[in-house]
Amino acid sequence: MDALTLRDCMIREGLSVKEGSDADRIRSLERALHIAIPTKGHSDRICYRNICNWLREKINDGLFNADEVLPRVIDYALEASGPWSKNPPAVFISILKKELGYPK
Repeated sequence: MDALTLRDCMIREGLSVKEGSDADRIRSLERALHIAIPTKGHSDRICYRNICNWLREKINDGLFNADEVLPRVIDYALEASGPWSKNPPAVFISILKKELGYPK
């Protein structure tokens, strides 16, 4: 998926990681992750929920700025879902670990 397609899907569904309360933005992020990297089962859905809960914690603790980190996570998901990726969820987690220290 490319950035424009994801942006259009997010607009259609009323999702934004840039506006609203942190809780609303994180819910939008979780839905956007499902769009960018479709889940194949229950474990993928739980994984996205765990990522969003971890981000919420880090934002609440002041370790991440929501304005900066949430759009970056969208970019990581788009990078992971590229045509070269054989396993986008695994690539996405790998990027999160490298760039953000997930799940520390």
